[in-house]
Amino acid sequence: MKHLTALFYFFLLLSLIGFLITWSNSETSIDSYIGDAGESLIGADIVNSEPYSASITEESTTPGTFSQTYSWEYEGCNWQLTLPLNNELYEKYKSRTRNRDYDLFASDPYDDWLIKDIAEALLSLSKAHGLEKSQIPGLCISFVQSLNYISDLESSGYDQYPRFPYETLYENGGDCEDTSILSVAILQEMGYDAILLELPEHMALGIKCNNGYRGRSFEYEGSNYYYLETTGSDWQIGEVPGEYSDQPVHVVPVYRRPMINLDFKAQCAYSKKEGVVDINVTVRNVGSEKAENATVYVALQAEDKLSLWDEIESSSITIEPEGVFNYTAKGLTVPAGNKFRVYVQASGENLVPENITSKWAMI
Repeated sequence: MKHLTALFYFFLLLSLIGFLITWSNSETSIDSYIGDAGESLIGADIVNSEPYSASITEESTTPGTFSQTYSWEYEGCNWQLTLPLNNELYEKYKSRTRNRDYDLFASDPYDDWLIKDIAEALLSLSKAHGLEKSQIPGLCISFVQSLNYISDLESSGYDQYPRFPYETLYENGGDCEDTSILSVAILQEMGYDAILLELPEHMALGIKCNNGYRGRSFEYEGSNYYYLETTGSDWQIGEVPGEYSDQPVHVVPVYRRPMINLDFKAQCAYSKKEGVVDINVTVRNVGSEKAENATVYVALQAEDKLSLWDEIESSSITIEPEGVFNYTAKGLTVPAGNKFRVYVQASGENLVPENITSKWAMI
């Protein structure tokens, strides 16, 4: 009897398991649920109560790491993205000089891991939701537009204080150049051809599109780039806010390149016969690419600006992004009683030459 009872419960358990498996399979899967809901909600006024969500995580976390979740609406649905951020890394970004071109904030190599993960998460969400390819830039921009608008003066005390994408995400906001820099970085990582558009007192971005789009576009290197606003909300590709519709626009391409900041200090010892000048030069690569075969040239320039009293050049080096090269030119001489100025130039294989000079002096 006990054997028959045990056998009965065994078959009952099998039946229950089979029922549960059949019941769970009859429910709509996550992928198809997102697709079906997306089709019914596009253009609707209601908001899906189950956000389309993605979470980006790191394999290892360091002290100070925390998660920040961003929520926004696009095409009648709610979306969420959770990112890992780090206090210590944020402080390092804050310590970096702002003395660089806008495009170099967008192409900065040190946040590649985060920009890549954001792009992949947005592409994955758009695929799961069933967005058309033409709607994907809108999803990206709607995410960025959901960040808080914070003026530079309010947040930093400076009239102009461009931020790296990491800073904008950490602070959950920024002004027009910050959101444009973040947007162009993400869109380029997603495979779109995007540029920055600089206007008087404003910045937006341009995205290369087929001629089927309407609105304002700008030609750059034979292609049309349509205006895309990154502040406010619900702006369509090609739609320009009224206050900027008649403003001149400067196209700023975004790509990896080095950029050099130069500084120097000079000390002079002199006698009745001559002056001896030592110059300490600091070369900083504030670009997003290595400065290849870079050299530093130092000269004591004569008053006619064509003649030289003395000159010296360093050996060639490679300077990494954010790397610093210190070079000392010792013992340059100039005859007593003559005017001169210090002339310093940095040049290289992939560098636009950069030079600075001192004021005129006399030994």
